[in-house]
Amino acid sequence: MPLSLDPGRTLVALVGLTAPAILLLLAMDSGKSERALILPGLAALGLASLVLGAGQLISARQALNWFPGGNPHQLYGSFANHNSSGLFLVIALCAAIAIPTPARPARQVIKLATCLLLAMGVLLTQSRSSIMLLILPAIQWLLALARHQSFNPAHRTAILAAAITIALAGFAVVAMNNARLSQAFDRFDSLHDARGLIWQDSLIAIGRYWPIGSGMGTFDEVFQIDESIENVNRHRAGRAHNDLLELVLESGLAGAILCLGWIAYIGRLTIPLLRDNEDRVTAPAIIMIAILLQSFIDYPLRNQAILCIAASMIALIASESKRIRMK
Repeated sequence: MPLSLDPGRTLVALVGLTAPAILLLLAMDSGKSERALILPGLAALGLASLVLGAGQLISARQALNWFPGGNPHQLYGSFANHNSSGLFLVIALCAAIAIPTPARPARQVIKLATCLLLAMGVLLTQSRSSIMLLILPAIQWLLALARHQSFNPAHRTAILAAAITIALAGFAVVAMNNARLSQAFDRFDSLHDARGLIWQDSLIAIGRYWPIGSGMGTFDEVFQIDESIENVNRHRAGRAHNDLLELVLESGLAGAILCLGWIAYIGRLTIPLLRDNEDRVTAPAIIMIAILLQSFIDYPLRNQAILCIAASMIALIASESKRIRMK
């Protein structure tokens, strides 16, 4: 039996690893000052994508639209998929929170405004998974606030309570008076979609090709064989909408072991570092968790931009771990 049912697609999948592999190696080999630019760079790119998406929304996708189709009420920015756009803005928000708080009040306001804009951008994508992931940068912000020793516990608690109350009230007021944000929250009223049906048929397909797999990049070619006739409609599934299921279908047992190995490796490096509660470690860890969580209902690691971000976060975590060991 062949290792891949479509060698051409598998070759494309292999070539797709070029950019993240190079980025991983370059980031690992770079100096501390160079690695320190990664998170601010992500925050800046998030703002750029947000500005691009705002232009798309204002023009109802008649201008600045890089990809055909799409919902004119959803923010896409530089992405073709609103879920990927939402995840990228969550990542940019985590990166912005990790930027050291400047001493000047004016720059503090700029940082706060940047974070609020990125959070609003996530809501405008109307991506339910990305909106739910906003809890991660919220946790990161709370951890950062807790590090400030100038406040006693009572003051920190009062500040946190006030900030959360003001933020929730502000978002509620804006959402009630903004049609697009109202649409984003209305999408939670209908959580049933075709993903569950695709997952059921993907499990059947996994059994067909287990333990070798059908070959990387071949999901769209082989899924139709095992797609239940009751689930067929005018749209192709295209993806399993679950990175882990799609990986196991395409690469079998070897892919599952490799995936678990990466998760164990990142976890082994990260957990000891989190005790220091430093932004340079907390932010990459939370970003990796966000990517992993969305992988259960979408395919963020099939996106070159998100895959490259994951590679750079692994480099940041590994470099910090190496620095601690060498002390």
